[in-house]
Amino acid sequence: MNLYSLTFIYLFLPLSVLVYYATPKRAKNAILVLISLSFYTMAEPKYLPLMVGSVLFDYCASRLIESFDTKEKVRKVLMLFVLIKNALLVILLSSFTQNRELWRPLGVMIYAITSLGYTLDVYKRETQCEHNLIDFALFCVLYVKLPAGPLVRWNELRDQIKDRRPSLSMISDGVVLYIQGLAKKVIIGSTMTSIYDRLAAFTPSEQSVVSSWLMTAALAFAIYFNLSSLCDMARGLAKIYSIELPRNFCYPYQSRSITEFVSRFNITVSKFFRAYLPERLRGTPLTGTAMVLNIGIVTLFWGVWFGFRVNFIIWGLYFVLFQLLEQLGLGTTLKKIPVLFSRLYTFAVVLLSFVIFAGNNVDQSIRYFTTMLGLGNPKLYTDPAMYIASSNYILLILACIFCTNLASTILAKLRKKVPVFSELLSSVLNAVLLLLSTAFLLV
Repeated sequence: MNLYSLTFIYLFLPLSVLVYYATPKRAKNAILVLISLSFYTMAEPKYLPLMVGSVLFDYCASRLIESFDTKEKVRKVLMLFVLIKNALLVILLSSFTQNRELWRPLGVMIYAITSLGYTLDVYKRETQCEHNLIDFALFCVLYVKLPAGPLVRWNELRDQIKDRRPSLSMISDGVVLYIQGLAKKVIIGSTMTSIYDRLAAFTPSEQSVVSSWLMTAALAFAIYFNLSSLCDMARGLAKIYSIELPRNFCYPYQSRSITEFVSRFNITVSKFFRAYLPERLRGTPLTGTAMVLNIGIVTLFWGVWFGFRVNFIIWGLYFVLFQLLEQLGLGTTLKKIPVLFSRLYTFAVVLLSFVIFAGNNVDQSIRYFTTMLGLGNPKLYTDPAMYIASSNYILLILACIFCTNLASTILAKLRKKVPVFSELLSSVLNAVLLLLSTAFLLV
């Protein structure tokens, strides 16, 4: 089961919401933890003991770190154990399959890094140690954010975990956000993934200039729509339970620079890792070595977030290079040229980066890149590639439109001019999106 399965939409979610709101306020956190554990049990039951054991380990370690407040050596040893345990949990449980896919137990990156960050905050005395095991467990294993985040720190959620005030407007907003995220995932994200998979399966002799460009574009859209949709669904579901989660994607493909792109793509991941840099590397303004290290470390982690593979590390370093070039003067030029051209520059650089992302290894990425440029006399196009493009062109156009804020801008203007009509239109559109999503899931 996952956040976009029919079982979840029409059975698990309604029942869990009913049980949650039928539970007395003092027991809501406990019931939400049980709901989260139930979700995990239905999704990946054999890894449930691992998740529970990891959370209990970090809870006990943070309590011990607090109790040994005056014994710095003991605190350091405990913190080291927590760091090693979570690093091993993420690295050793990650294995690679064919193409771009990274397999790991559901949510391991989220709950391992979330609890590690919390323990670091306790160790650095930047937050008080949480004694309530239920509240701490809810922070770590809240099921809505396990698939793809967003990544949040304890200080960002503590007050909401301790005291939530549900409202009909918040629940309504959550339902709408979930439906929109669901549609992004099953209609566009999954289709783009299918297109990419079909094109990536071409043998070297079947690849052409057109198929290579189409494959790279499909991967760029697939990564964005799959990840952003899961985060939208997480935010929507959290709102239904009266919890506000931060936004993780903000139309990154319409950025005017790579620096802006990095700040709009996987926002909470960059913010999270930057928070744990040494103080001298996260002040403002940063210059010289401090600036290089800040950009390099954060963006490298930003790439490694997708997996421990050479291509992902190179992908992160690729963005480090362009950010440094923009800091050295290119960024000033981009601010002076027309918006259209700076956005085209950014999208071109980002699109080419997914050639690195697509390859199983460096050699394969180089082969994709040379084919895209027409080097080595590849075919311009082949019939299979043209068939894939012609049979999916509508969804490719929709992907281009919905990776920008064009639709949301139009709706916002309608709300100002004709609020009643816009609300009615929004309700109809969301109902249609739910029906279409269900139809796509049934196929």
